[in-house]
Amino acid sequence: MLAVDIAESTRPDRDEEIQLYLRFSLYGLLRGALGGSGMPLDQCLCEDRGDGVAVIFPPGLAAQPIIDSLPERLRDLIRLYNRFSCESVRMQLRVAAHVGPVYCDEHGFAGDDVTLLCRMLDAPPLRQALSDSGCELAFIISDYVYEKLVRRRHSLADRRSFRQVRTHVKRTPVHAWIYLPDGSSP
Repeated sequence: MLAVDIAESTRPDRDEEIQLYLRFSLYGLLRGALGGSGMPLDQCLCEDRGDGVAVIFPPGLAAQPIIDSLPERLRDLIRLYNRFSCESVRMQLRVAAHVGPVYCDEHGFAGDDVTLLCRMLDAPPLRQALSDSGCELAFIISDYVYEKLVRRRHSLADRRSFRQVRTHVKRTPVHAWIYLPDGSSP
């Protein structure tokens, strides 16, 4: 599962029209990055989060592209988008990835692992890494994803480029790893 949030979507220079344009653009960027990584958005369940989206991948879809190609592909698409955009619609994203059971009902996604995904996305160290770096994208993955997809497997993402974080968000302990796909130290 993946959660994405537009950084500072409600800052003073972003009125409702700009916020709507940012939402529209976010879905286009995600569609391009996920599709180019072999994880088509139309095969996933999506839940709109206002200035972001939660994406649940089908069980049979390989998770490795979340680490190997998605961060750089999404960064490149944001970089291109920002190149042709005025300041008020330039975008930075926070992205969180986790693996675990997801429960769905008529109101959306639920479960402990969905809660952890959302807490990782809101983690102050992730917000700070994005703000300090000026990068287009800051990516956070759970301990589980790091262990299974980065540390134990040959991955395109060098495990030395991840920084471990331990924090609490709304009384939820968050043990995760931050990665900045531009090579900066998180």
